[in-house]
Amino acid sequence: MAFVFRDYDQRALDAQYTVTRPELQSRRDARAARCDAACDEVRRTRPRLLDFVYGIHPRERLDIYPTEDDFAPMVVFIHGGYWRSRSKDQFAYLAPTFTDRGANFAALGYPLAPDVRLGDIVASCRKAIHWLLSYPSGLRFDPTRVHVVGHSAGAHLAAMLLATDWPKHALPAGAIRSATCVSGLYDLEPLRCVRHLRDLRIDAAEAAALSPVRLKPPKGTRLVAAVGGEETAEFHRHTRELAQAWKRAGLRVATPAIPGRYHFDALDGLTNPGAALHKAALQAIRRPR
Repeated sequence: MAFVFRDYDQRALDAQYTVTRPELQSRRDARAARCDAACDEVRRTRPRLLDFVYGIHPRERLDIYPTEDDFAPMVVFIHGGYWRSRSKDQFAYLAPTFTDRGANFAALGYPLAPDVRLGDIVASCRKAIHWLLSYPSGLRFDPTRVHVVGHSAGAHLAAMLLATDWPKHALPAGAIRSATCVSGLYDLEPLRCVRHLRDLRIDAAEAAALSPVRLKPPKGTRLVAAVGGEETAEFHRHTRELAQAWKRAGLRVATPAIPGRYHFDALDGLTNPGAALHKAALQAIRRPR
């Protein structure tokens, strides 16, 4: 048996990073229909500022759902899709989770692979944060309380934003106060070996520079790291190793459980007020520095 990463052969490693399972397809389809209907309802009935342009790429757009409170925190959500698919428009349903509890909500769009490299996607997300914090005060949010939330590949991007050395990008240190990362990918080395991810073209230098487990966010920031209980062992490893590494680096880290959830419905814990993920994310956003 030829191992391609740790004790995984090629077939086993590919299976670890396959998030679509035939036995779960009907469950996923039903959930997608519910989310699409909820997104339509939010866009029809909630205050919204859609398609702010923060860059020149057609996908460099932000949707903002404001809360009623002035000078409230801003929560920026980053979608998943293995950096290759999905869009900000599919996650408007998350907005009330935050706007009904006194925080603004922004859904971030970004260019997709393989048209761009992973480093370009990270740079695009950083550009969005810079745009938000440079925008005129008409958006009415507290620029010292910006938080990021991400799922899957979006969780990787959220972690990268928390770990960014913001003074190098003309913003204050700690420009991002917390990251809530759900079922994310934080060690890119094994992804270089996965057959269905080869179009990402991740090389050794990118794996080293863009793996959050190898980076250190500013002290005083917070991480909420969660993973669906029914996820594969590799997704659990990513979350565990990120939480351990960043706790050693001095961050305040919470690891709420998401029992009984697989990759796509792990995010549903954000919309359930009784769920540990919902409570941990809101606690990170509401806490003072």
